[in-house]
Amino acid sequence: MRHNLKKILHPNRYFIWAIFALLFSGVALLAYISISGYYFDRSFVFAELKTNKLFLDKQFNYSARYPHGWQLERDEAGNIVFENPDNLAENLVVVPMRLKDETAVRKSLKISKENNIARGDIQIAVIKARINTDPDLYDVALIKNNSQLFYIYGHSSYLERFTKNFNIY
Repeated sequence: MRHNLKKILHPNRYFIWAIFALLFSGVALLAYISISGYYFDRSFVFAELKTNKLFLDKQFNYSARYPHGWQLERDEAGNIVFENPDNLAENLVVVPMRLKDETAVRKSLKISKENNIARGDIQIAVIKARINTDPDLYDVALIKNNSQLFYIYGHSSYLERFTKNFNIY
């Protein structure tokens, strides 16, 4: 006697497989996030999100954003010096000048590279140059609008971002 046995398939079999696939994908995703988190350099990725401080000079009508850990000082001439306490060689000095002094400043520089940027009525020239007979290569920026000129010099990889956030009032 031979019985004809027919397999009975569960009516919700595709639904059960879909739940299993979702659970498996979720576990795999959580494992990936957990493992990749070990190699995630949060300080590098979120460095831009750290708040910058804002310096406002009411005497010369300008503002500048600078990194949170930096310090401000005034030099002998009364110019503001933005400096990195973790690297004393990294600093920027802001010197307010008259517009007509721009040609004299440019003549004193031995320019090796210049990048010009315009933002509204503000013109920015980011320059790599030697100053007079000094053999060191300086980072220099000339920022001006219709009535004021600011000469910024020093050694810093932050110079270009500093100049982009520099405002004249």
